Amino acid sequence: MIEVTSLESQPHIRVGTVTPGMRTKWFPFWLLLPSIVVLLALQVGPTLYSFYLSTTRMRQGVVTDVGLENYGRILNMPSFREALRLTLIYAGSYVILTVLLGLLIALLLNRRFKFTGIYLVLIFFPWVISDVVAGTMWRWLWQPTYGLIQNWVTANLPAFGEHIYTTAGGAMFIVVMAAVWRGLAFTTLVCLGALQTVPIETLESAALDGAGRFRRFFRVILPQIRPTLMVMVLLASIQAINSVGLIFSITNGGPGGATKTAAFFLLETGWRNGDFGRGAAASVILFFINLALTLVYLRLMGRERK
Repeated sequence: MIEVTSLESQPHIRVGTVTPGMRTKWFPFWLLLPSIVVLLALQVGPTLYSFYLSTTRMRQGVVTDVGLENYGRILNMPSFREALRLTLIYAGSYVILTVLLGLLIALLLNRRFKFTGIYLVLIFFPWVISDVVAGTMWRWLWQPTYGLIQNWVTANLPAFGEHIYTTAGGAMFIVVMAAVWRGLAFTTLVCLGALQTVPIETLESAALDGAGRFRRFFRVILPQIRPTLMVMVLLASIQAINSVGLIFSITNGGPGGATKTAAFFLLETGWRNGDFGRGAAASVILFFINLALTLVYLRLMGRERK
């Protein structure tokens, strides 16, 4: 018969005493506590304050509560709806191009040919440049008078026009290409890491069974790296929706508002016009868009696991 004893009945352990096992259990938490405090201070705190600020209006230094009035004003503004449409175009183009090109470059680098390290350095070079520096460089390259790329296009591809930078479609094209140029480093690294997790034995077995390269990719490689691709698509989508540095430094939202995305609308409304209530409302709307994308991703991942 098994005898059950309580902690009180054991003389060497007193109730309320912190045992070495309990210290070990809480030790990782104490190590993470500084990071948690910084995260709360820099992320959670400003987010909650944005929710509060979106329900207020400031006039002559006096703050008044207006409830959901700022949201109604924002959603009824044609300029904000146009900004959402431009955000969809910009984010969709960016995600599709970066994912496809990043996967293609990763497939090439995964073959481990000569000078792979040099190619990786060249790909990652744009990633370490700030948005302002990269945007300024792209703006100079496409200037109608002295831009190197624009002069080449004018001389060799005159059908595309002499002033791509000053047209609505051309400005959006330049902004998207600059964003893809910077984002390829991230997608290439993620795809390359995912490809290197695919077992070589599986690929060799598929090759012995007569599967060609395309069939091996779609039947063997793609199913195994699909979860990683989904994470990459989610992160790239959130990054594109919230991106404002490149647009600000390349086109400043122009020409004629052709590149004024929702994030740029937030910057212009909140900081340039000083309407912090409507700017905060726009930020909250973007927050819920990002949250919706995350929930969709979690739902898809749940189906994948089933």
